[in-house]
Amino acid sequence: MANKRISVLIFLFNLFLAIVPIHAQNSAHPNIIIILADDIGYGDLGGSYGGEANTPNLNRLAQKGMLFTDFHSNGAMCSPTRAALLTGRYQQRVGIEDPLPGFWQKPGKGKVKGISDAKHAKPKTIANYLKETGYATAYYGKWHLGNHPDANPTKFGFDEFKGLTSGCGDYFSKIDRYGYPDWWHNNQLFFQKGYTTDVITSNGINFIKQHKKQPFFLYLAHLGVHFPWQSPDDGHLQTRVKGEDFTSNKPGKQSKLGPHKPKEVPTVVHEMIESLDRNIGRLVQFLEEEGLADNTFIFFTSDNGQYLDYDGKTWPKVGSNGKLNGEKGDLYEGGHRVPAIAYWPGKIPENVISDETLMSMDILPTVLKIIGSPMPNQNGKNALDGTSFLDLITQRKAMPQRTIFWKTPEAKAARKGNWKILFNEENKEGMLFDLSNDLGENYNVKSNNSKIFQTLSKALQEWEREISL
Repeated sequence: MANKRISVLIFLFNLFLAIVPIHAQNSAHPNIIIILADDIGYGDLGGSYGGEANTPNLNRLAQKGMLFTDFHSNGAMCSPTRAALLTGRYQQRVGIEDPLPGFWQKPGKGKVKGISDAKHAKPKTIANYLKETGYATAYYGKWHLGNHPDANPTKFGFDEFKGLTSGCGDYFSKIDRYGYPDWWHNNQLFFQKGYTTDVITSNGINFIKQHKKQPFFLYLAHLGVHFPWQSPDDGHLQTRVKGEDFTSNKPGKQSKLGPHKPKEVPTVVHEMIESLDRNIGRLVQFLEEEGLADNTFIFFTSDNGQYLDYDGKTWPKVGSNGKLNGEKGDLYEGGHRVPAIAYWPGKIPENVISDETLMSMDILPTVLKIIGSPMPNQNGKNALDGTSFLDLITQRKAMPQRTIFWKTPEAKAARKGNWKILFNEENKEGMLFDLSNDLGENYNVKSNNSKIFQTLSKALQEWEREISL
């Protein structure tokens, strides 16, 4: 009788394992997915962000999770934000303040070391931390942190990399603006047929299939909606070809901006956004079908704001940053205030809109807190500048007050609370904005608030000295 009872218990236990995925049992180590869009502005998405693009899947994530109205990219262009997000530190600490150059440039120019040429020591990334705790890790999409072998994502904690290393590439031919193939599997050229947004998502789904019985970290760094502006239906149009230089800012066959006429670009950008939205829906549906959704934290955001136009009259309209002033490259809000959504069923309250101020560099410490990993020594080489927002998304606790900073070769800014100072080439003496009633940064209130301006200016100067050490 005892043996029969034991046999029944073993049968029931095995049945339980068959019904409940092994991975789902380890809730202490949830899966982590970061989805980084490229150049999607504050007013581009539909739903709560008010854009014209149809984005039902992102809308659903926001309704089932938390949408942020005051999330900021660390940089106003590609590479700086990507460096900060990966390291949880200001990008200047790894020597990347501006987008890295076109990697191939011209024959004979050599390769760019990028993040592997950090000022003091090789930076530790979010993938390194997660890999140390048993996560499978993968990076699919746009890297833009160096194309030197030492700068490959596989050197920074990722088990696998498939994607492009430069700032942009044709969505079909996978050729960069200088006429060189730029699609890699780890450190080898590797062509994948299809529209880039679809390919990146398919790679991610295949990775999950292979690693669903262990915790995984998936970083999907989409090229969409960076130029060349190509929709999923544009495969038959002129695309970049090997050996030809596509660096012109003007319409035509050699334009780096794509095959469309300027007046067509806003519609094409909407189609690109909608393609990205469909692919996010495809990814989430797969997670749900596999029983993984409830044990997966997803964070979606953009690397910087959108172009409102490109090269003035040549490309008069591209996308939208809503009511914000400025565009990609600027340190006005339109350059760095971006859409962001956190989704984690059962852990993040549904349909919450947060106006807490966050930055790209806050993602890494948040993930460390999610998995219960200790923070790096704040006196060590990997000291974090970011702050975890886990208590915000799970308990709706307010973020601690802090002063945050932005800097490009042309401009610099600082913000504390609703006060923001900005220095740029047009206003070298500096401006002060009260974002609580002037989100569009239309009114410089420096003259009436000189003490606040001086306090923030001093903080900015001290920060500049610190990051230059």
